[in-house]
Amino acid sequence: MAFATRIDYNQLTDRQIVALAVQSPHNEEAALFLLYDRYRPLLRHIYRNLTSEIVWYDDCVDELFMHLRGRDGRWHALASFEWRSTLGCWLKGVARHKFIETLQRLIENGKFVVSIDTGNGESDRPFIQLPDGGEEEYERRERKVMLMEAIGQMKDDNQRFVILKRLEGYDSNEIALLLYKRWQKHGICKYNNQGQQVIPDAAYVDVCTQRAKANLRLYIVGEKKTK
Repeated sequence: MAFATRIDYNQLTDRQIVALAVQSPHNEEAALFLLYDRYRPLLRHIYRNLTSEIVWYDDCVDELFMHLRGRDGRWHALASFEWRSTLGCWLKGVARHKFIETLQRLIENGKFVVSIDTGNGESDRPFIQLPDGGEEEYERRERKVMLMEAIGQMKDDNQRFVILKRLEGYDSNEIALLLYKRWQKHGICKYNNQGQQVIPDAAYVDVCTQRAKANLRLYIVGEKKTK
């Protein structure tokens, strides 16, 4: 994942930034700037009107980013904007619809809540009761609870992030892009043994995934032995 020479996006108009994102070669950093910098106040306002639980905000914006990018990375949704209104006005409608859709999935109708930035064992999580579906459904949900608790205990933030995004259905390239965005947001820079800056790609994500799976197996096996 390589970006071009640093650009001062603050000096560009919305139209210029959108052009950088949708025209080949696609500049995904330009789109990141729109959502995570320029329109961050607008998106936070939209989110706050939907829920007071800030914990899912990053997940919602990640979903919006991937929706605009598209599965093929060609930014069809963003390219469809015809500039008959301001970009902010159009983005407001798209973001609200996507946030509602994402929140409904994350909250799971109030049954069980998971967020990539938590995992500290909140005590107010709803109790998992025996559902009408019977013992088989109960065991399935119990296994899910055990898995999510194991993920919450992971000490490596990158492994936790990668495995959760994998569970949400993202592929390795998409997770690499989201992980890099997360590093940028938190000012994280990683270097390899040759002193070169690490930019996460699909191979990096695959390695993280395998390490995360191995750590999860150790935790779950250990939990079972103590019961």
